[in-house]
Amino acid sequence: MSRIKALSVVALSGGIALFCLYQLSQLDFQTVLLVRSLHDPFVARLGTIGNRLGDGLTLVLLSIGLWGIGYLRKHKAWQQAGIDGLVAHALAGLAVQSLKHLIGRPRPRWTHQEAFEYGPSWQGGLDAFPSGHAAASFTVAAVLARYFPEWKGLWYGAALYVGIARVVGGSHFPTDVLGGAVLGFLIGYVWARALKDWRENAVQALPRILPLMIGSCALFWITFSHPDSGGLTAALFWTGLLLVVTGLGVRWIMAWQGDGNTHRTLGANVMIALGLAAGTQTLWVVVVTPLACLAWWLNHQPESGEPSGWLREAALTSALVIVLVTLQGLHGLVP
Repeated sequence: MSRIKALSVVALSGGIALFCLYQLSQLDFQTVLLVRSLHDPFVARLGTIGNRLGDGLTLVLLSIGLWGIGYLRKHKAWQQAGIDGLVAHALAGLAVQSLKHLIGRPRPRWTHQEAFEYGPSWQGGLDAFPSGHAAASFTVAAVLARYFPEWKGLWYGAALYVGIARVVGGSHFPTDVLGGAVLGFLIGYVWARALKDWRENAVQALPRILPLMIGSCALFWITFSHPDSGGLTAALFWTGLLLVVTGLGVRWIMAWQGDGNTHRTLGANVMIALGLAAGTQTLWVVVVTPLACLAWWLNHQPESGEPSGWLREAALTSALVIVLVTLQGLHGLVP
C-alpha cells in the first residue's frame, strides 16, 4: 500500500472513530439513567455472567489452556494462539491502565450530572475510560480470530457481550466500552501478525473496527431518538431497503454462478452497508457510512476468493431481515 493511500485510510478511519465516540458520548448520561431504572434480576444476571467472562483471570486461563492443549497435542497454532493471547492481553492491560489514570474519567456510579471534569488521577472510581474488560476481551478475540477464523463470530460475539454487560452492570459508560473495544482490537490484531509489518497491519486494522463503531453508535442513537415523520425519513427507508435487496441479489447471483470475485463481493457488501445506514433513518449515519466504505475500499487487498455457498447467503439474508426489522422497532424505544 502506498504512503498516500495508507495516510488516507488512517485519516478517514481515525476521523470516523473520533466522530462516533463524540456522537455516542451525547447519550452516555441518558444510558446511565436508563440502567439505573432497571431492576430486572435477569438483566442483572446477564451482566454478572458477562463480567466474569471478560475478567482478566478468565482470559488468562483461556490463553494458558490453549497453550496447554497445543503442547499436549503438538498443535503449533494452538500453542502460538495461547502465547499471543497472553502477551497481547498484557500489552492491552498496560495501555488501558495508563489511559485510565491519565484521563481520570469518573465511573457512572460517581456521576450525578451530565457534565464532569477529566484529568490525571490515581483515585479509585476515576478510571472509567477505557473499559479494561472490553479491551481485554477484544484483544483476545482478535488473536483467536487470527488463528481460528472459522469461529471469529463466536469470539467477537463473546467480546461484544462482555462490553454490553459492563454497561448494563453500571460499571461503564457506552463510550468507555467502545473505546476499550477499539484499543483491544487494534492491539490483538497487530500482535497476532508479523511484527515487522506492524505499521501496515495497524493500517489494515483501522477500517475493520469501523462497522462495530458505526453500528453500535447508530443503535444507541435511534433507540433514544424519534424519527421525523416527513418525506425524508420515508425516502431513506425505501432507499435503504432497495440497496440491501440489490446487494443481496448480487451475492445470490454470484453464489449461483460460483463466482468468488472479491471486487464484486466488496461492491455488494458496500451496497448492503449503505442500505443499512439509510435504514437507520439517521442523517449522520448516512453521511459517515460512505466514508467508512471508502476507507474499506482503499484498504482492500485484491485476491482470489472462494465462492460463497447457498447456506451462507441464506443465513446472511435472514440476519439482514432481522436487522432491518429491529432498526424499525428500536426507533424511539426509550422515551
